[in-house]
Amino acid sequence: MEAASPPSWRDWSSLPVDLLLLIMEQLRWSSHPSVAAVCSHWRSAVPPSYPASITPLLLNATDVGTTNIRYYSPYFHNNFEVDDTLTDPGAKICCSAAKHLTTLCTPDDVVLDTDMVSGSIRELPCLPNSKFNFVVYDGASRRTMYAIDTVGLLRICRTVLKDDGEWDDWDLVYNPDVQMIPTLPISNLVFHGGMLYLLGKDGRLALYDPCNHDRGFDILDKPESFGFETDESYLIESDQGELMAILVGRRGTPVHIVKLNEETMKWEEMESLQGRTLFTGTLTTVVRNVKIKWMQNKVFLPKLYDWPEAIEVNLVLRDGELAFIPKSGGLNTVLKDGEDYKENMWCYEPGQRQAKKFWGTKSVDYGIWVNFST
Repeated sequence: MEAASPPSWRDWSSLPVDLLLLIMEQLRWSSHPSVAAVCSHWRSAVPPSYPASITPLLLNATDVGTTNIRYYSPYFHNNFEVDDTLTDPGAKICCSAAKHLTTLCTPDDVVLDTDMVSGSIRELPCLPNSKFNFVVYDGASRRTMYAIDTVGLLRICRTVLKDDGEWDDWDLVYNPDVQMIPTLPISNLVFHGGMLYLLGKDGRLALYDPCNHDRGFDILDKPESFGFETDESYLIESDQGELMAILVGRRGTPVHIVKLNEETMKWEEMESLQGRTLFTGTLTTVVRNVKIKWMQNKVFLPKLYDWPEAIEVNLVLRDGELAFIPKSGGLNTVLKDGEDYKENMWCYEPGQRQAKKFWGTKSVDYGIWVNFST
């Protein structure tokens, strides 16, 4: 009797495509790039999709011509363009929370709240007769919205989401005794410890307490300054509850990161981001613990030239996770080494002084960083 031949050994890379497709249907969008990087056979089974939560995305829309919303991914180095358009081509993109986008339309001073997945738009009550240039929420609850004017007198008004789902009329207040602190074109506001902070050009801080709305802003005596000049400055509350500022000098360098010592009320320079990644340069700044090694301990700023070609996509929500699905199919793009990031985005390490080849940028009112991981 002839002995049966032993079964041939097969490894994971030889799994049938139909079985791999079934496996992919059970996985989250964010795991697809890792699966695609295993081998060419596994990559062939990964459906064309780009998880939206791997890193924060630069949401932008041109203010001339097309108003389609685009999302730039530093990880994939791709622009993803969706059908949703801004109601007003000149609308200023102010902020985002989860999948909601808030824009400010001029000259009518109308605030719009847009669901970025469904495309539904809600118009809030018209702002008082004053030019506002910032709109922010009170935090994750998104039940209070604030509009701030930092150009003339330092004014603030707020509206509260009522139980019936409608927003109340705006309540305007300003303190005529407050001396305006000089601000840069992008001097974003940040909630920290339940208070709203505005960063001045020289490192001074203005403070607003929601519990004392009628008082408006107060200018703090300390800190007095950063200790050095800066052309751009961006404020953020870190994931560890620190009030931090990212400071960019002439022609893009040097890049300093400082945090506020709230005992001495002085700015202290940070030598390292401790593995975190900062995405800044717009009205919003995001700090993230990114698992991608080549992105750690870096500061990313948008550049306004040499954009990659946009891919037309649908923004799809599945199991609580968002992904861009190309309309015309195509394969995923997976970065394997991260060497290209030096050309794709402005990218710095804290304290770096080497100027970039292309340093000229301008402040824009039509781009912010959005964080779909929340």
